[in-house]
Amino acid sequence: MKITRNVSDLTTRIGDFLTGALGDRSGAMSVLNDILGPLPAPGHPSMLEQRAEAVGMLPLIRAWQEQDNPEPAEESTVHALFRPVEIDRFSTQTGLSGMAAMKILREVLPLTVRHRALSARADSQTNIH
Repeated sequence: MKITRNVSDLTTRIGDFLTGALGDRSGAMSVLNDILGPLPAPGHPSMLEQRAEAVGMLPLIRAWQEQDNPEPAEESTVHALFRPVEIDRFSTQTGLSGMAAMKILREVLPLTVRHRALSARADSQTNIH
């Protein structure tokens, strides 16, 4: 069993490498944006903000929103903020294996949160003028 799993993992890693899947951050961010839904707005927290608040992680989300280059998320954070079906959807839509999808999610989640916060601020500035 272990040998089969190791061969399967190796094959998956080779496939991810050959397709360039591990280097495609913009596509991964687009898929993640689709999963996250509408941008946050004053008085209307995003789905991610609501989930983060429910599990005591809202300060982390706020930190990501403010940092230019936030550190990657922990795997446990991704699991706390997303349902398994959403992680599977991310994997399927990006064409990444489960392991590669988690690696990319950990990297792009904080960056996407930051980008979405900047976009929401820009939208609110546009609506003021």
